Amino acid sequence: MATPQFQHLFTPFTVGSVTVRNRIVVPGHATLFMPADGLPTDRMLHYWLAKARGGVGLIMTHVHNVMPRHTGAPPVALQTDAIVPAYRKVVDALHEEGVKFFLQLNHVGGEGNSRMFGGVVLAPSAVRSTRANFLPTAQETPHEMEIEDIDEVVEAFRQAASKAREAGFDGVEIQGEVSFMLAQFMSPARNHRQDSYGGSLDNRLRFAREVIAAVRGGIGSDRVVGMRISGDEYFEGGLTLDDTLLIVPRLEATGQLDFIHVGAGPGAASHIPPSYRKAGSFVYLTEAIRKVTDLALICSQRVNDPLIAESVLASGAADLVSMNRAIMTDPEMPTKAREGRLEEIRHCIACNECIARGRIGMPIACTMNAELGREQQMAIEKTDTPRHVLVVGGGPAGLEAARVASLRGHRVTLYEKGDTLGGQPLIASQAPGREELDEVRRYYTYQMGLQEVDVHLNTEATSETIEQEAPDAVVIATGSRAILSELTADDVPVVDVRTILSGEADIEPGQRVVLQAEDHHMQGLTAADFLVEKGCEVQVLTEAVYAGSQIETGTLETLYQRLLTKGVTITPLTTIKLIDGRTVVTENTISKAEARIQGVDMIVASYGNEASDELYREVKSDADSTSNIPALYLIGDASAPRRLMDAILDGARVGRIL
Repeated sequence: MATPQFQHLFTPFTVGSVTVRNRIVVPGHATLFMPADGLPTDRMLHYWLAKARGGVGLIMTHVHNVMPRHTGAPPVALQTDAIVPAYRKVVDALHEEGVKFFLQLNHVGGEGNSRMFGGVVLAPSAVRSTRANFLPTAQETPHEMEIEDIDEVVEAFRQAASKAREAGFDGVEIQGEVSFMLAQFMSPARNHRQDSYGGSLDNRLRFAREVIAAVRGGIGSDRVVGMRISGDEYFEGGLTLDDTLLIVPRLEATGQLDFIHVGAGPGAASHIPPSYRKAGSFVYLTEAIRKVTDLALICSQRVNDPLIAESVLASGAADLVSMNRAIMTDPEMPTKAREGRLEEIRHCIACNECIARGRIGMPIACTMNAELGREQQMAIEKTDTPRHVLVVGGGPAGLEAARVASLRGHRVTLYEKGDTLGGQPLIASQAPGREELDEVRRYYTYQMGLQEVDVHLNTEATSETIEQEAPDAVVIATGSRAILSELTADDVPVVDVRTILSGEADIEPGQRVVLQAEDHHMQGLTAADFLVEKGCEVQVLTEAVYAGSQIETGTLETLYQRLLTKGVTITPLTTIKLIDGRTVVTENTISKAEARIQGVDMIVASYGNEASDELYREVKSDADSTSNIPALYLIGDASAPRRLMDAILDGARVGRIL
């Protein structure tokens, strides 16, 4: 029984021939837990099972290409007979958990890349993609599809749908979003054809209608067929909301679709929106489409809270709500919400580290949820030998270690020298658009109370403290400190990023600030954003080819848009050579050419962090000379300064081995 505040989210809903137990959908998304275009693995199965057991209503697979991405590639799994028994095992396992399971079908078209195997990519016209112009590392000119190519792709969709039926899937979703092949045919900017597949809107929709008919023919009338589309592609020449409002009724008129799944992008970092896009800010797309169709609608994009999902459903904007990163962060979110345990929910912070990993060929992971993708290896099991565990440091690593150790049955004591739990995210969350990093403080503070961890704030632990506590195990998670700049100046203050974001620096509107960004991630650029919001004139320098080179593409694009539209200057391949009074002398890192920035009021150095591991070394030295020193662990930035994801993973792992 759901709590009274959820009158819609946990009610069943029938879409086509299928009734789902609630309105929460896990949309298709790439994980790299299985080979590209390959067969499902045990790792993939357990990833889906965690979501099913957490209480979602419907799960969709990641995109499965119905044909190779380019003409030189080997056949995809959907073109083999092995796909049916392999997925039958998965389908049966998920059905046992009470969820419905859809297969997502796709052809990437001109967004493919032929460099691995050779051949060419296929698209409606020989038009290079413009969706990735910000960092166009994989663009190439496609081959304009001939009629035989179109017929072959349509037939491949039919065969794929037929295999989905044989495997027992409840339905399929046709991927027509993010400028893949179906969207390419729909778009006048990508489709320049002069035949019956180009020109007028109806002609440009011909391919989509043929695919829909083929898929329906393959899967049968007693299964579900839907399509995912972009409400707005948000890039120049892409499909707009006005276009979509004309397209959806025409797709509905085929009489062969049961639902429309409204996504967004890929432009303007909208397909997987970073934290700069407020939660729920894309609901207006589904609201608009609701007015032109009677098909069931799935609302998507940045719905990270069950209360937001409930409001979407209550408004009538959608019939189901897609919650991807929200469920990645906390697979048990549906159950917790249904039982009224809202404070226990671990919320997505939209840091986009998940997609950042995928884009460089690594399996996805979640910053806040170390278990994601490791479900088989990281179950939390009760210990047979409860011990007293002392954790030093109330940052992410220490907090996760304390949470997991307590769940295992240990008695946990935690010391934090500050007056608030949370560590570095407390500082980072002060930057504009990064406020959701405060979830680290909120979630773990609640968890410490829930797990009855004995927390000591405003207390800096020492070796004497450890001796007095006499624990069985000590976890040192004392974090890191900013690397201090070697720059010296008599007339201009030189400060680090933490000093800026924490409010310790004297900042006045109109100040001219030079910021040297060598952390290559978020620190320098978010500090620049903070300063320009305070009314400063900011110039960012970096020795790299571009500032923020380790930031996920969508986040970087959004952050650059923010900075450049506010007048921030970003100068690559440049470093500060010396400071002469209020003049900064810069040097090009390649040509060695010098330049001068005059009238500088402040210099901000962002050189990353260094480990604060002094207590660990002191305790370890004692342990080496004393036999009764307890087990000792060093985790998080105190071990080596890395990302928030790494700190929480360190804590999760040590908590399980204690």
